[in-house]
Amino acid sequence: MNGKQEKNMKNQDNSYMREIIDRDRQIINLNLKINKLVELNSRYLSFMFKIPYIIQRLNTTLILQEIIVSIIEMVKNIVLTDKIGVYLFDALSNKLNRVYMNGMPQQEIDSYALGEDLIGAVAKHRFIMMREDFSRMYPQKQSDRNAKTQFWMAVPIIFKDRLLGVIGIGEIENPIGNESELLKMIADISGVALFNQILLNDAQHKANTDPLTGLNNRNYFFQMAQHYVEKSSHDGTVISLFLLDIDNFKHYNDTNGHDAGDKLLIEISKLIRSSSRKNSIVARYGGEEFIVMLPGIAKEDAYIYADRLREQISHYTFNYFEKQPLGFVSISGGVATFPEDGDTINKVINCADLALYEAKSKGKNRVMVYKAP
Repeated sequence: MNGKQEKNMKNQDNSYMREIIDRDRQIINLNLKINKLVELNSRYLSFMFKIPYIIQRLNTTLILQEIIVSIIEMVKNIVLTDKIGVYLFDALSNKLNRVYMNGMPQQEIDSYALGEDLIGAVAKHRFIMMREDFSRMYPQKQSDRNAKTQFWMAVPIIFKDRLLGVIGIGEIENPIGNESELLKMIADISGVALFNQILLNDAQHKANTDPLTGLNNRNYFFQMAQHYVEKSSHDGTVISLFLLDIDNFKHYNDTNGHDAGDKLLIEISKLIRSSSRKNSIVARYGGEEFIVMLPGIAKEDAYIYADRLREQISHYTFNYFEKQPLGFVSISGGVATFPEDGDTINKVINCADLALYEAKSKGKNRVMVYKAP
């Protein structure tokens, strides 16, 4: 064999080797694709098998925390990540507030406005978005605050065209390509449960709220009173009550009209609410009467609070205040305390009512403390 033939044979051997290597590479790539498809199918199958259980579980609870737990479990078990954040949309503040966070940096933000960062952008545009999608859409918004977010993907939770929240997940080590589809399915299922929970909350709110003033109604007041009485039986907490009445309200109504009277009730309700502690129960008791429950407040301190509120109202420039018999809008009230003045809330209310009657009889625009005869 001459040199030329040897060279040709070597070239053929090299060509065969390259073909073998290429085929091996193709086989490896094909196996990878097959494995990925198998993994994709197994994820879908896993999701489909779990759907009945998930739906049954979500349909048997209207408790928000239990719904959130179910959402987290779906993401962990189906998308296979524990880097999760759940934000719920508050229509009043127009913000997304965090209700759950796991596996993400501590500096993750508690709330986002619509359009702010990845979470806010997903809520605003209402479609699933990756971090790089947000960077392309909002290159000018990559501030230091925005740069803190570590969410890799986020999906809106929407039901009946109503934005309910956003689910965000951190970066997955070995994504297989269908995470967005799975996350979207989870969001769709979550939307139904969250919407039902919102409907229940709305119904409960209406049942417990006075429609004119927005304060708690009499029914809710007695529910909470029962709760605090039971608590008091265990820890000895005192409960003071302040029962108040707008002086000469009929005169105000008759002189200025019922619309003006309604507005006065609303404005006084706002003053009572803004002057009361967060754990106080403020309710419209009926007509122009209001009641404030002050858990953990002794009678002397309850009187200080009540008289301060009385003075604030007497100096407030309500519409037509000058037409009132006293020359200003005023209240009278009575203070009584559980269990000192009665072993039931109704007995304590009766005591506060007696003190209120005494305040009226002494000229109005005053607060009296109940004293047992």
